Amino acid sequence: MDRLKTNFLLNPVYQGVFLILLFVGAYFVPFSSLYNTWMTNDDYSYGLLIPLISAYFLWEKKYALKEVTIKSFWPVLPLLIIFVLLSIYGVLGSSGHISRPALPVLIVLFAIFCFGIEFFKRASLPLCFLIFMIPLPAFLDRTIGVYLKSVSSEFGGMFLRLWGYSVYVSGNVIDLGVTKLQVVDACSGLRFLFPLLALGVVYGYFFEKVLWKRIACVLVTIPIAILTNVLRIGITGILTYNFGSKMAEGFFHDFQGWVIFMVSFIFLFIFGRFLRLFPPKNVIESENEAIPPDAKVKNEGNLSTVIVSIVLLVIVGGLTFNTSALPPVKIKGGIESFPLSFNDWEGQRQHIDLEIIDASGAEEAFSGVYFHKGNQAISLYMGYRSTAFLENVNFFHSPTVCLPSSGWKTIKKSKRMINDVPVFGSLPVIEMVMESMGTKQLVYFWFQTKDRVTQDKNINRFHLALHAINKDNTHDLFIRPITSIGKDESIDAARMRMDEFVKEMMQALTIFLEKNQYEDM
Repeated sequence: MDRLKTNFLLNPVYQGVFLILLFVGAYFVPFSSLYNTWMTNDDYSYGLLIPLISAYFLWEKKYALKEVTIKSFWPVLPLLIIFVLLSIYGVLGSSGHISRPALPVLIVLFAIFCFGIEFFKRASLPLCFLIFMIPLPAFLDRTIGVYLKSVSSEFGGMFLRLWGYSVYVSGNVIDLGVTKLQVVDACSGLRFLFPLLALGVVYGYFFEKVLWKRIACVLVTIPIAILTNVLRIGITGILTYNFGSKMAEGFFHDFQGWVIFMVSFIFLFIFGRFLRLFPPKNVIESENEAIPPDAKVKNEGNLSTVIVSIVLLVIVGGLTFNTSALPPVKIKGGIESFPLSFNDWEGQRQHIDLEIIDASGAEEAFSGVYFHKGNQAISLYMGYRSTAFLENVNFFHSPTVCLPSSGWKTIKKSKRMINDVPVFGSLPVIEMVMESMGTKQLVYFWFQTKDRVTQDKNINRFHLALHAINKDNTHDLFIRPITSIGKDESIDAARMRMDEFVKEMMQALTIFLEKNQYEDM
């Protein structure tokens, strides 16, 4: 019995299976978020296949792995702890864009820590391939995606001109005369590139045996993605010009995306045939060749690192499940029932589409315009989250991104402190002066829990993590007032109006939350 127990504890297969199950349980929140994205977002529906393909890659290497010597690799522990802490911050701070990308990195680090560098060298492809299951981080859409939208729009316009159509391209808008096409984020080509890169890896693995050819198959997917995306935009423009805007929407739009992806595979296949014209240099021999049938994995001692990994994962799982069990802090009537009248301010409620609320990262929202004795109006938006653990993995969107994308130019941005604010005393806010077509407006925004406030979204996530660890149940609010700056009005005058509104609004908000909040059991 003792020998059987020892064999079980030292068997790398049993260790690996147990650690995988524990890992999935510990990171259940980001994994469930991933699954929800795969099932609801067509751009990432391929993500469900990535773990299956990775598992097949690993199974293919089962004989080669028999010659591996398993050995603990302690030098990677500091880096592993850093990413564990980062993942905890992402999970407890409601940051899917941090916790989800950390998953494949953590898998690699745990594998190296428990099974050694030699194991990782043999299993690097299956492990690293898991990066393709993660949706693209938002900052890539805001940087590379914006550039690709512009490039795709320009080349799409050139494609249409080649076919005799007169078009005008401005930014990401293609004016066909009879209608306009807008190249949105989903059509930038970036989200198209990521699955195509994964396809290049799979194609190179199965159809090429030469290292440089495998690399070429992956790299060529970049120009193929750009080319086919331009074709998609051009064909959409032609169909829209001749058959109406319905050709750029719904089924036709999605069907075109599927067809173009198949065309991309054909291009990749043709490129693979082209590579056959070159001599096979540096041929990669099969790792399974010359493996003795009775080969066995050698374990030189990794039980200590496995135990440390189990402890780390139990801590992560304990924090996640204990804090996710905290009941949501609901509001009777919802945040949209926030009063339209307080002190001398009178407001009018504005409707917000539910899809916009969800896309903004809020669970529910309030929008209204307030007037004060003939003064100019102040528009107030409040996004509310009753818990950090929402299925909606988006977090509150910052006006520094949303307003410029709506055509507003940022003239000035700075941090401002408003004093004598109820509950918080001093209220730090981001102040922005925006301009569009000769009109200026003053914008404030900040993030707050029940007793913590900050102008920084990342610090707000840290506050949420602290609340979760302390089991100090809380809500989370994003608040953004805006007022227009009159033609002959100074910024200081608009600032005084905003400061006064914020103080009185915060007083009303404090009373409103105290009367209407409850924990939904």
